[in-house]
Amino acid sequence: MVQIKKIKVVNLFDYYCYEIKMNSHSNISIIHAPNGYGKTTVFNLVKHYLDFDVYKIHLIPFEKFTIELTNKMSLVVEKNDNGEMHFVISESEKKVDCNIDYRFFCQVYSRSKNVKEYTQRIHNLLRRPHPEIVDFEKIHNQCQENLAVIDKLKELYKNLSLNIINSNRLFINEPSHDPYGNKYVNNKMYFLPDEYIEEDLSGNNRKEVIISDADNILTKMQNARQKYSIISESIDRNFPNRLVECVEDKNYLPYNDSEIKDKLKSLEEKRLELQNAGLLQPGKNTLTPAGDIDDTMRKFYTLYINDSFRKLKLYDDIKSKLELFIDIINTKTAFSNKKMVIDTQKGVFFEPIQSKTGKKHDIPLEKLSSGEKHDFIMFYELIFNSKKNSIVLIDEPEISLHVAWQMQFINILERICVLNNIQVIVATHSPDIATGHEDLLISLGLEEDLND
Repeated sequence: MVQIKKIKVVNLFDYYCYEIKMNSHSNISIIHAPNGYGKTTVFNLVKHYLDFDVYKIHLIPFEKFTIELTNKMSLVVEKNDNGEMHFVISESEKKVDCNIDYRFFCQVYSRSKNVKEYTQRIHNLLRRPHPEIVDFEKIHNQCQENLAVIDKLKELYKNLSLNIINSNRLFINEPSHDPYGNKYVNNKMYFLPDEYIEEDLSGNNRKEVIISDADNILTKMQNARQKYSIISESIDRNFPNRLVECVEDKNYLPYNDSEIKDKLKSLEEKRLELQNAGLLQPGKNTLTPAGDIDDTMRKFYTLYINDSFRKLKLYDDIKSKLELFIDIINTKTAFSNKKMVIDTQKGVFFEPIQSKTGKKHDIPLEKLSSGEKHDFIMFYELIFNSKKNSIVLIDEPEISLHVAWQMQFINILERICVLNNIQVIVATHSPDIATGHEDLLISLGLEEDLND
């Protein structure tokens, strides 16, 4: 698992210099500082570098930015006053680097939606030189160096997945783009020019992210059920032939009667858990022996049990995520007197836990408070959209949350880190979220300012 080990920035906003060492004893690091210290900007620089977003990097004032990874790889970009940037990616004794003259390359990049399109434009330049380019040999060399750095980043992306959960996460403003051409699921980063984003933000057809996330939960459940049906059909089709082979095979050792009883009980319990998670429809109970059984029936039940567990194993990943998500939303977070329900027909909605009139009614997702929506979206992203062994950057998780709820956040985050095996780096204004976990805090000079 590749993680971020250290982030360094020199003269961010022509003032701030940081060396941020991530916690080596935990998968969670909490960067804490007041407004204006550049926490969000540092997050954006990480994302922009990995996306080779020259346009966005150019817009941020700094002299040098470095990302050190646990695989001993170092990513560096330096800027000068002439609009030039020097990118260096080093690994052990090997390195690739390129110089980019922004004054020329911004003309290429600003018309590109992502790195894939940017790369294609570079290839086009190499094949068909633009008539306005005087020193083509210099541009040719720069293009080749660009492609070498991009190829190295693409190679890195095979072992490193990055997701940013932004502070402004309530609305969908821009379709997802992977900088290297592969579609991300609900990634909130932008790869279009700023004027496009502003135009989209001003529209009246914005969709709330919580609605999209709820729809995606049902889609993931439906996809799991479809895979289950396909595998079940394949396994059940050749069950009779395999049973005959087992019966005729004198060396095939079936489970004994006690093992059959215990495994059938475990199988029924697993099916009930899947029903409660909405992944299986209620049906007949697990097939159980009516009385004494002979060796042939033992082989039948052994094959039946193994096939059943093999089919249900397809649900393990989505089941563990659904269970954790439901537990967090319904028992650990800021949803006051509300219980989340996931229904395959009605979708995801909430209902009151207590009512003075005793009447039950549904609470649509749009009617939740902003804090509740932020919570739902953030935990959905962490649980369902964070790939295993990935890096997740969370900007201001405390938004719209009461202090009492903030204090539960790290305990919840630790459970998610275990489930998905992810590294999480948090940027926050509120040290209360680290209550009981002060060793995870990384301050950006706050103490020095308070002592001045």
